Formats: sequence, C-alpha cells, structure tokens
Amino acid sequence: MGRIPEHSRLALALSVGTVISSNIVGGIIVGYLLDRWLGTAPVAITTGLILGTIGAFLGLYRIVSRLN
Repeated sequence: MGRIPEHSRLALALSVGTVISSNIVGGIIVGYLLDRWLGTAPVAITTGLILGTIGAFLGLYRIVSRLN
C-alpha cells in the first residue's frame, strides 16, 4: 500500500476532535429532541449519548486505521 503524504496525515489527525465531538453532541441533540417530542425524560438522551459515543469510537478507529 502507498505511503500517505504528511499533509494528509495531519488532516486526518486534526479531524479526530471533530469526529468525536460531532458524534457525541449530535447524539445528545437528537436524544433531547426525541425526549421532548415523545415525553420520555432521560431515555432518548441517554441512548443518544451512548450511540454517539459508540459512533465516535468507530470514527476514531477508522481514522487511526487510515493513519497506519
């Protein structure tokens, strides 16, 4: 497999924070909106937080595997 240029590696490394924060914050926002719509107080926001965290780790794994 070919070597990844240094500027591409830097871009992938800098995208880690964006991937983590967007997944977690997105899950919380969707969970909050579902809680308000369905009236299920902490259930959807907790589920959104858990799914967002799982998505963040999967995104982190994809980025790290591309760096290697």
